[in-house]
Amino acid sequence: MAVEVRQVRTKAERKEFIRFPWNIYRNDPELGKNWVPPVISDYMNTLDTDVFPLYEHADLEMFTAWKDGEMAGTIAAVANHRHQEFHDDRVGFWGFFECINDQETANALFAAAAVWLNAKGLDTMRGPVSPSMNDQCGMLTKGFDTPPVFLMLYNPPYYNDLVKNAGHGIGQELLAWYIDQKIIDIERLRKIAAHVMKREKLSIRTLNMKDFDNEIELIRDIYNKAWEKNWGFVPMTDKEFNYLAKNLKPIANPHYIYFVEDSDGRAIGFSLSLPDVNQALRHVNGNPFSPWGFLKYLWYSRNISMVRTITMGVLPEYRNKGIDSILNTHIADYGGQHGVFASEMSWVLKANEAMSKLAKVIGGKPYKEYVIYEKRIS
Repeated sequence: MAVEVRQVRTKAERKEFIRFPWNIYRNDPELGKNWVPPVISDYMNTLDTDVFPLYEHADLEMFTAWKDGEMAGTIAAVANHRHQEFHDDRVGFWGFFECINDQETANALFAAAAVWLNAKGLDTMRGPVSPSMNDQCGMLTKGFDTPPVFLMLYNPPYYNDLVKNAGHGIGQELLAWYIDQKIIDIERLRKIAAHVMKREKLSIRTLNMKDFDNEIELIRDIYNKAWEKNWGFVPMTDKEFNYLAKNLKPIANPHYIYFVEDSDGRAIGFSLSLPDVNQALRHVNGNPFSPWGFLKYLWYSRNISMVRTITMGVLPEYRNKGIDSILNTHIADYGGQHGVFASEMSWVLKANEAMSKLAKVIGGKPYKEYVIYEKRIS
């Protein structure tokens, strides 16, 4: 039978869209071993145009594919107007792609997204971006043998073939760096950090949870200034940043969130790392807020052994001065004192040689690779 593509219109259909990946991963023992089910309530909000603040400046459409009377795939298309204004281009995005191993189904999904994006005046589609560059990005191409860390994507290897066979080329390659803190020369790092702090007259502190809102404002300000020139970057609005901060606050450990300050007490850099709660979430089947799911989440959270460094930011005038050494030293020190000896630095553009050099200095290895694909659609 031919593939039928339907637009998602109701809340029930949105939930059906979100639940579809269970069909892909639970039916495959190897994939199911490493896949972490998404938190259903989080995805319901992320794909709700009345709730998620991205949609104040972006349009969303969701599609499902059906074959032989069964759902066979999903895709979302996003027209992010702030991206178009900031980069002066006509790039649209696709994400939340899940599909059976069937090229006809994949082609139908990509075609539906392309037609919708084209109708919005866009000439290029880029993805997976779910749903923005400030969220989950990239299709896994290497590192299928280990689970993804918090807020990173996982997919079957054949997804890459489906995308490439549908005419998409490589837009950017991303890396995830694994850092085994047991092999870090921590004494050397401490000496470097102390030297930089003395030379630049700097100090370091953790995030103050009692002043959370103002601390988040500091992070937002540095983040938007530090990442302004990065590929694909779009400054987050106050609403977007506050929404993200509110959702991450329950899992934040202030001892993994650092500010570096100058001699006047002005924050000039920060580092944001979070416990890899995926180690607990993989046991709750997408429902950590159900009574049984919450108990499971608490139980498995006791032994989280890894953190993810999501982002670091340094004001432009303090770049290339070794500020990162101060931040990395404190992350490693605190982790080591509390039995957490592994971290992932992700994601990092493969083309970003400065960040790759930094990762290597602290003993990092690029153990996972991702691709953001791109295709002209005009």
